[in-house]
Order: sequence, then structure tokens, then C-alpha cells
Amino acid sequence: MTALAIAGVLAALIATATVLGLLWKRQDGRATRGSGRVGRGEITLGSTATLLQFSSEICAYCPATRRVLSQAATDDIAFVELDVVDNQKLVTRFNILQTPTTLILDHNGAVQARIGGAVRPETLNAELDRILAAA
Repeated sequence: MTALAIAGVLAALIATATVLGLLWKRQDGRATRGSGRVGRGEITLGSTATLLQFSSEICAYCPATRRVLSQAATDDIAFVELDVVDNQKLVTRFNILQTPTTLILDHNGAVQARIGGAVRPETLNAELDRILAAA
């Protein structure tokens, strides 16, 4: 294989990796509709909504997400943070593959939205508005 062919293959690999990385990053922090339910015995639910953050000790984005979620918490909106190592049952049930992952639950513990990666305040507020309007 010539040096020119090798350079072409490397350039194609770099371009592909860059495009895939940008697509992955674009999805980070977006809310998607969730499914499932958390029981009242598993965590303490808020009277209107609950922000459930799955974290890990080595997570770089977890502290920032914790700040955003704790600032959104009120008397009616609970904030609960769970370590993925200590809560394997819920991690498996909700297929948690990255930290942070945030589940937004309604007052019954039903998952209304799921946010993978760092939470953007505007995304969180929009989802909370949607959930509270439906209640």
C-alpha cells in the first residue's frame, strides 16, 4: 500500500470518527420520552415530580447536573441522586448506560422523560413545564 493510500484511509477514518462524535454529542442532554415506573418504596417521590439522577464516582458531568437538578427542586419537586454501583436493580431496569442519566418522574413515579448526559436547564424546564401542565 502506498503512502498516499494510507493517508487517504487515515483521513477517511478521522472524518468518520469526527462525524460520529458530533452526532453523539448532539444527542447528549436531549430529553426523550421514557417508560417504566419507580415505586414509592424505592425512592422518595415528590408530590408533583421527581428528578432522579444516576451518577458515578468518576463522572465528570455529574456535579454540574447535580447543581442544575438541585436548583430546580422545590417543596413539590424532589431531587434524588443514586450511585449506579449501589443501585444495580434500578440501573438494569432502566438500562442506564451512561452517567449522568436523569429520569423525570411524575407524582406516581412513572417515567415521563429521560435525559442522557449533562442536563441543560432549558431542556429540564421545558420537560417540567410539560409534566406539570399535564398533571
